[in-house]
Amino acid sequence: MPSPRAAMRSRFLVKLIGVVAALGLVTSCTTSESGGPSNQAMGTVMGAAVGGAVGGLAFGSAGGIVGGALVGALAGNLVGRALDNQERARLAQATQTAFVAETNVPTTYTVEKTSNQSASTPATVVAAKPVGPPASRADGSTCRPIELTATKNGQTTTETTTFCKASGSSDLKPVTV
Repeated sequence: MPSPRAAMRSRFLVKLIGVVAALGLVTSCTTSESGGPSNQAMGTVMGAAVGGAVGGLAFGSAGGIVGGALVGALAGNLVGRALDNQERARLAQATQTAFVAETNVPTTYTVEKTSNQSASTPATVVAAKPVGPPASRADGSTCRPIELTATKNGQTTTETTTFCKASGSSDLKPVTV
């Protein structure tokens, strides 16, 4: 017979898996104008995959995987909802620059309109700003909170995510939202 704590953990995991599955189902039904999956759906799926991997590595448990997948799916959903591939690439570039910055000055890029956008569509502006100092972890990685901002079609979205870089690597991995 499982302990009350184990039973409670199992119920929580089942609910969490249900939320992730529901989020995946809702976003999988959305398509782009070209008929393929929408940026929001792709962001959700990619965020869940990365979040699950990071959560599993960080916590070494099924709960870490599920929790990381949920956090990653939500973050990916928010970013994917608004940004196309070129805009996400510029935001990633700004994040890399902000991660190593000596000051908390934002790195900002203006992403010009693509040919399929109307002339009245304003350019998208993305920015990344460090909001805390870099911190070394016991495993040799370095982590830093970065504020990500995107202004597209007159709407601004801001979220703060902690990114970590393994010792000897140049790849940044988001670990919190």
